[in-house]
Amino acid sequence: MTEEQPNIPDPTCLSGTALEQKAEAIAAGKASNETARVVALSVLAGMFIASGALLMTVVKSDATLSFAAASVLGGVCFALGLITVIVAGAELFTGNNLMVMAALSGTIGWKAVAKNWVVVWLGNLAGSLLVVALAFFANTGALNSGAVWTTMMSVAVSKINLDWWVILLRGIGCNFLVCLAVWMGFAGKSVVDKIFTTIFPVMAFVALGFEHCVANMFFLPMGLAAKAFSGVDASGIANIDVLNLGGIAYNICFATLGNIVGGAVLVGLLYWIAYRKKKSA
Repeated sequence: MTEEQPNIPDPTCLSGTALEQKAEAIAAGKASNETARVVALSVLAGMFIASGALLMTVVKSDATLSFAAASVLGGVCFALGLITVIVAGAELFTGNNLMVMAALSGTIGWKAVAKNWVVVWLGNLAGSLLVVALAFFANTGALNSGAVWTTMMSVAVSKINLDWWVILLRGIGCNFLVCLAVWMGFAGKSVVDKIFTTIFPVMAFVALGFEHCVANMFFLPMGLAAKAFSGVDASGIANIDVLNLGGIAYNICFATLGNIVGGAVLVGLLYWIAYRKKKSA
C-alpha cells in the first residue's frame, strides 16, 4: 500500500525563477504590441498616475496635517495611480524599465526596448497633460478655499529647485521601489494581491520625497498652469521664478535618467542575474 500524499495547496505566490520568466514573457508581449495599442495604453497610464498625483495634492493642501501624516496619507492616495496601471492594465514607462530582463536573455532586442520606452514615455506625457487640463478647467485647485492651487505651485517649485544630482538619486530610489511593486505584483494571483503589494512601496517613495518622471509630468505642468492662470498670488512661494518650461524639462530629464537606473539596473538587472534561466552547456 502506498502512503497517502498530503494535499498541499499551490503556493500563493510565484517563485523568483517563475517571476523572472513571467517578466520576460510580459516584456515580449509588450514589444510585439502594435503601436496604436501601446499609445492608447500609455495615455491611459499617464492619466492614471496623474489622477493619483492630483488626489495626493488635495491631501497635502490640508495644513492641519502633520508632516508625517501628510506624507504617508499622500503616498497611499498616490498609490491609486500604480494600482490602476497594474490591475486595469496600461503601459507605464517606469514599470516598463523591467523589459531589460527579456533583452538581457535575448528574448527581445534592445531596439524593441528603446522603441517601447520612447513611445510609452511620450504617451504617458500626453495622458498626464490631459489630466492637467481636466483638473484646471474643472477648477480643482479651488478646493480647500483655494489652498490646492497654492499646493500645486509649491510642490512643483520644490521639485525643480533641487540640484540635478539630487533629482537623479531620488529618481533612482523612486523606481527601485516602483519596480519592486511591479515585480511583486507579477507574483500575485488576485486583484487583492496586486493592490496590497503596490501600496507600501509607493507610499514609501512618496513619503521619502523621491522623484517619479511620469508623476512629475503632472505635478510640474499643473504647477505652471496654476501659476500662470489661476489668479492666485504666488509671491509668497520662495523661488517661484524657477517654475517655467526650462525648469520642468530640467527636472523630468534627470528624474527619467534616475528612474531608468533604479528600475532597469537595481531591479531588472539584479533579479535577472539572480533568477535567469541558465543555458544548457
